[in-house]
Amino acid sequence: MLPVVTAKQMQAIDQQTIDDFAIPGITLMENAGIGVVQELRKSFPNLSKKKIFIFCGKGNNGGDGFVIARHLLNLGSEVTVLLAAKLSELKGGAETNANSVKSMGIQVDELDPDNLNRHDHKLRHCDIIIDALFGTGLNKPASGFMEKVIDKINQFEKFVVSVDINSGVDSDSGQLMGPHVKSDLTLALAYYKQSHLLHPSAGAMKETRLIDIGIPVKACESHKIQVHQSGEEDIKSYFQKRDPNSHKGNYGHVLVLAGSRGKGGAAGLTALAVLRAGAGLCTLALPDSSQKIFEVHPMEVMTVPLAETANGTLSLKAKESILDLLKGKSAVAIGPGISTDPETVALIGEILPQIQCPLVLDADALNALSLHKDWLEKLKPGTVLTPHPKEMSRLTGIPTDEIQKNRVATASKFASDHSLTLVLKGSPSLIALADGSIVINPTGNAGMATGGSGDVLTGIIAGLMAQGLHSSQAAIAGAYIHGEAGDDFAENQSQSTLIAGDLLRCLPETLKRILP
Repeated sequence: MLPVVTAKQMQAIDQQTIDDFAIPGITLMENAGIGVVQELRKSFPNLSKKKIFIFCGKGNNGGDGFVIARHLLNLGSEVTVLLAAKLSELKGGAETNANSVKSMGIQVDELDPDNLNRHDHKLRHCDIIIDALFGTGLNKPASGFMEKVIDKINQFEKFVVSVDINSGVDSDSGQLMGPHVKSDLTLALAYYKQSHLLHPSAGAMKETRLIDIGIPVKACESHKIQVHQSGEEDIKSYFQKRDPNSHKGNYGHVLVLAGSRGKGGAAGLTALAVLRAGAGLCTLALPDSSQKIFEVHPMEVMTVPLAETANGTLSLKAKESILDLLKGKSAVAIGPGISTDPETVALIGEILPQIQCPLVLDADALNALSLHKDWLEKLKPGTVLTPHPKEMSRLTGIPTDEIQKNRVATASKFASDHSLTLVLKGSPSLIALADGSIVINPTGNAGMATGGSGDVLTGIIAGLMAQGLHSSQAAIAGAYIHGEAGDDFAENQSQSTLIAGDLLRCLPETLKRILP
């Protein structure tokens, strides 16, 4: 998995690289500049014919910009550097590379409030603007003159490239502090920072790529990075090829407790997702009146009618039947469409302590937990919870907007406090593990913001757990596969027309790429 670092961690890794591995900072700066130019050549095969303006700050990010200027000039590009500082203020690698740029004859203009508009005509007719103002060092909103410089970069709607991270964006929180550069391409140096991947800051970056600047792997390992991003190879490593001499019993039997009057569709989506994820068997237990609908569809799912209330929800009278159904099950999923009828909530409280196999709780099962938070302590370690932000707010008592501003910290603390696995749904979804570590899921799109999408995710995770994946692996892989199915549909059809059933239909092709 790819490490995802904070600004403070990146600074420490840089320093250790310099101190312990004898790689000078100016070498890292050189590697960064070369890497940026290599990526630009991928996007612009005719880069040598482009007119390029580079906005540099006085720190190391500006130093990267000066290195970029040198290598672009060597390619034949027409390069101008606009320095949002005085040359006399530069130090270290930034000063050295600025002197090299000047000696090569590249135009370097010092910007100030009086001459900021002097280059408007040339900026209007340039091809590329490179943002090398701040990097990861910014910890407060840009203001005054620097705010005007950021506005100048955005003003002409050119192809904008940000070096490391967009100027004006805080590296760690995923929040937009204030004025910020809007980029077409952001080139992260060495490691992704959290704001490369978390919204809303990630929304300021149309595309983000990672550049290797030569930092030794050991320099990162010693810092105990707690946040990572999953990738397809990570997901593939969780699966083994199926034994040709096997049967349905080898791949687990999932019990789904879901549904109520008017919400049988949620139950059906979850149950079918269990089977699409590869589980051998699925039993869907739901209120008697809802169960009658499922006698003909879906045909692959076994159904069991349970005692119901006058409102068509699961009744306390269903307890003994459910306890009997739990025998021999490989995993259980509870919640989609189950309702928050008081009697149903009481039933959930009665059966939770009796469940010994892997468990996924979603939707109204989470709402039941939020009404009885002491039940959290009765859950088996490794239980998976899959809340969206509003459900997370109910579970924690923290306002939704505060959760969204601190998603990583909130998810990490909740999972470690309760020794469980938490999938905090959103853009992107975060998987928090019992040890407090976080995995950021890279797949999925806005088209998946549709009713039933979460029900499919619940079924996928339960289906994977039934096949023997650890709860953390099932949650990480489930979120990845779920999002990838949505991306497949969006690529071949569109985001706006995606419905939850489309995720089920795309799962076979998605899994074909991942399964051995």
